[in-house]
Amino acid sequence: MKRLALLTLALGLLALTARAGGLADGDTITTASGLKYIITHHGAGTKAAEGNVVLAHYTGTFLDGKVFDSSRERNEPFAFTLGRHQVIRGWDEGFGLLRVGDRATLIIPPGLAYGNMDRGPIPANSTLIFDVELVDLKSRSVADEVEKALEAKGIDGARAAFGKEKRSKDSYLSEAQMNSLGYKLLNAKRIKEAIAILQLNADAFPKSANVYDSLGEAFMAGGNAKLATANYRKSLELNPQNTNATDMLKKLKAK
Repeated sequence: MKRLALLTLALGLLALTARAGGLADGDTITTASGLKYIITHHGAGTKAAEGNVVLAHYTGTFLDGKVFDSSRERNEPFAFTLGRHQVIRGWDEGFGLLRVGDRATLIIPPGLAYGNMDRGPIPANSTLIFDVELVDLKSRSVADEVEKALEAKGIDGARAAFGKEKRSKDSYLSEAQMNSLGYKLLNAKRIKEAIAILQLNADAFPKSANVYDSLGEAFMAGGNAKLATANYRKSLELNPQNTNATDMLKKLKAK
C-alpha cells in the first residue's frame, strides 16, 4: 500500500509539472508494457531509432525522491545503443519514443527495470523514476564495432577496429560502453579478451579512475597479481575515494 501511495504521489507531481510547463492534462502516458512517461520539454531533433547510439543525461530516483544515480553529477552524458539490450527494458522503450532535445520523466516498473534482483543501491522490485534528456544521436558505437571485429577476427582485429572507429567522425567512443564490453567478456570467462578491451579503454581515457579499477579486476581474475596491483594503485591515485580499489589492494597484499 505504501508503494501504491508513493506511486500516486509521483504521478501527481508529474501532473503538476506538466501544468506548470503549459502541457495539457492527460499527457502522462502508459504504454502496453506498463511504462509511464511524460515529455516535459519537446525538442525538435531527430527521433531515436533502433541501432542509434543514444547520448543521454539522466537523474534516477526512487518513489520517495531519493537520488540513486545521475549523469548530470558527473557532467558526462551516458551512451548506449538503442534496442541492443545494453540498458533496462524501460530505457530501450522510453528513449525509442523521444527526439533529440526532448526531456521526459520515465516511471519504470520493476518488470522493465531490475525485477526481483538487487542492483547496487537499487533494492529488488523497485519502481524507478528517471528524469531524462536525449542529448544527441550517433550512427554507430566504437564499442559495438570492436565487439563485431573481436568475434570475427580476434583480439588483433578488435584493436584494428578500435583504431579505425576512434578516428571516424561517424562513431562515438564511450568509456562506459567499452567498459561494459570488457565486463561482458570477463563474465563469460574470456579473460584475455577482456583485458585487451579494457586496456584499450584505459589508453583512451587515461584520466579515468574507473578504467584502471576495471583493468585491475580483469588482471586479478587472470591471476596476474602484479598488474592487478599496479592498476588498482593507479585508480586510487586518480580517485583517492575509490574504496573498491583500497579493498582489492588489501586482498592482494594478503595473498
